Amino acid sequence: MRVLKQEINIIKNNILEFDKEAQVYLFGSRVDDNKKGGDIDILIVSDFIKKNDLIKIENLIFKQIDEQKIDFLLSKKNITNNFIKMILSKNVINLCQI
Repeated sequence: MRVLKQEINIIKNNILEFDKEAQVYLFGSRVDDNKKGGDIDILIVSDFIKKNDLIKIENLIFKQIDEQKIDFLLSKKNITNNFIKMILSKNVINLCQI
């Protein structure tokens, strides 16, 4: 995983402030230690967090870490979107278990 533990905790904790039951996953190139660069791709599974909350979450995160490209993907817990299902079937890291 190519994200610092401190950054993971800040990202996860700020998301969980909006929904303590949310599941937070890291996916994409930052999961692979052999790749370089890339943005931080975060999947949030929550029935309570709304799209307009993502900007608030991002602003809180950037008050605590250096600003970098973070892409948020938001899904309800009853996952029906095939793209979300595909992401979860690949190499992802559940940040709530770290």
